[in-house]
Amino acid sequence: MPDQRRINVQTPSATSTQRNTESPGQDGAAPARDMQVELDEGLLARLEDAALSSERVACRDVVQDALATGFAAELLVDCYIPEVSRRLGEQWCADQIGFANVTIGVSRLQSMLRDLGLEWSGDVIGNPAAPTIMLIIPQDAHHTLGAMVVGSQLRRLGVSVRMMLGIRLEDLATRLQRSSFQAVFISSSSGEKLETLSRIVDVVKASAVNAPPVVVGGSLLDVETSENVTALTGADYATKIPSEALELCGISKILHSEPQRMRGS
Repeated sequence: MPDQRRINVQTPSATSTQRNTESPGQDGAAPARDMQVELDEGLLARLEDAALSSERVACRDVVQDALATGFAAELLVDCYIPEVSRRLGEQWCADQIGFANVTIGVSRLQSMLRDLGLEWSGDVIGNPAAPTIMLIIPQDAHHTLGAMVVGSQLRRLGVSVRMMLGIRLEDLATRLQRSSFQAVFISSSSGEKLETLSRIVDVVKASAVNAPPVVVGGSLLDVETSENVTALTGADYATKIPSEALELCGISKILHSEPQRMRGS
């Protein structure tokens, strides 16, 4: 039986480790839906202990036990793992755990995400008709977990996601010239410089005759308005909600037009 001690959090979505701005575990996961979810405090504690454990198999064992007792994989990915990551970041900021510990812990949480997300990966879904989105994490950015959560959510919505971690601008231009994307999403932390995002947007716009729409998301929007972000970066849209980003880019219409085929069924 799950521990009945519970906390309320918002479900996460679109998307750090500068100590004076944000912690290694606080990488910008944002609400996917405007709702509250009750999380089991006992499972949160077990996941945190596993992430910090000296036993590498501890994370796998806790996840398997959670799935066996009825916790949905989607809930673990969208809520539990980001919440544990946030707590590790807070402990680091409070000097309760060291940088090496929190780095290893977040790395293990990312491994949990990868393992849980295998059934939603593009290779498994294998639907060539699915709209394709490029999801960029800027070069030298330290956050990846929040973007991994977003990638998982987008795949569950029927979208093929190509994730670009720290890609160089020249490589980004080449990739955009060689492949077609329905949209480009940029994951940005609250410490991200708008000039950096602007350079990425410029490359996207200059790399294709019909440039795909660009959406900036992440915890940057906790400290900047969407209007400022779009005005100062040149992005078409700014939102932290994946479903809203798909709607703004016209991708929701594609998904809804042939829902069964898009899901490979």
